[in-house]
Amino acid sequence: MLEYRIQNAIPSDKESTPVIILIHGYGSHANDLFSFAPYLPNNHTIIAIQAPLALGPNSYAWYPLQMDALGEVTSELEAAWGAVQLIVETIHELVQIHKLDPKDVSLFGFSQGAILSWAIAYHHSHLVRRIVALSGMVHESVNASEAPNFIAYASHGINDQVIPISKPRNSIAPLSEKYDAISYHEYNDGHNVSQENFNQLIKWLKKTNL
Repeated sequence: MLEYRIQNAIPSDKESTPVIILIHGYGSHANDLFSFAPYLPNNHTIIAIQAPLALGPNSYAWYPLQMDALGEVTSELEAAWGAVQLIVETIHELVQIHKLDPKDVSLFGFSQGAILSWAIAYHHSHLVRRIVALSGMVHESVNASEAPNFIAYASHGINDQVIPISKPRNSIAPLSEKYDAISYHEYNDGHNVSQENFNQLIKWLKKTNL
């Protein structure tokens, strides 16, 4: 099972609590997104999982990235789908260990973590109720042809130089136009989460809480 940090939900009379799983980006670590935990709904258990591939001190990745002859960054697909399976297995274990509600699992991913969140939501839809996908995209290997069985908040900076705005405009925006369950937003940002963006996603989380 993956290493993780946890912020327990405020005690309630429920037998199980909803959970938000934080999935960091390439070159980051679990503590990065865990800094958001105090601002997320306190009736949720918040868990930040850490990627297994060490790149350096406090630097981890879910799967390797390569650059092709044209300078395009490409993913190692076998490793990426292996990461999907590893996260899914970890979620199943966390649900059992911490008595989490298996019907109320949310994923909160940034960059590489957002890409994985989309893949998990579409290919393991029984496991996920909603996702927050920041500065990511739906990878072409993901089968997004069916109506989603989850709800999503996605956002991207129009000045993003890591994952160009064309990526989500081609992969997420069409889905948001087709399905009300997917909410897509663009901000005058780079590869980061602005205060405005964060405020909006918090509103969305509160609005979509069960």
